[in-house]
Amino acid sequence: MKNMKQIISIVTAIAAIGIGALFVNENQQPSETKTQEQQSAQSKDQTEVTLERVVDGDTILMKDKGERKRMRLLLIDTPESNTQKTGSAQPYGKEAKEFLTSYLKGKKLTIEYDPKHEKVDQYDRTLAYLYADNELVEEVLLKEGLARLGYYSGDELYFQKLKDAEESARKAKKNIWSKDGYVGKKGFND
Repeated sequence: MKNMKQIISIVTAIAAIGIGALFVNENQQPSETKTQEQQSAQSKDQTEVTLERVVDGDTILMKDKGERKRMRLLLIDTPESNTQKTGSAQPYGKEAKEFLTSYLKGKKLTIEYDPKHEKVDQYDRTLAYLYADNELVEEVLLKEGLARLGYYSGDELYFQKLKDAEESARKAKKNIWSKDGYVGKKGFND
């Protein structure tokens, strides 16, 4: 009889521990079910920067830890807004620059480097993702139809997200996508 009570007590204790463990594990998210975005959001190594001015729809002058740098927004290309390279502004170039200038005004800016992409190009421009109040600026420009996806291998951190944004604007024929044949594989055809 005494042994039976001990066995029942042990079984009850084991059952209680097992049920308690289930409740604890229910509130924890298994690491293998985390999405790529959740993982990258947790591992984001963002640096706060200060905007000096917008040069073009895809290029800014900024200060990073007090050092003045020219930065090219990673994985996008916008039409030229000045005449130095093309002789005249390209269609939607001025609109892209004006949109970016307005969009960045008064917002907290941070940059994030892509581990699968170089950090500086041959013109000594910083290559990084730009965030304005935690919104990925490249995605915003693509959704507005003011940029095309460019200079990528397809392995970059936000490639698919940016490709989806571009596709949305293309289907809606927004801005650069409203002119048939204007957006080429290596730039813009005016």
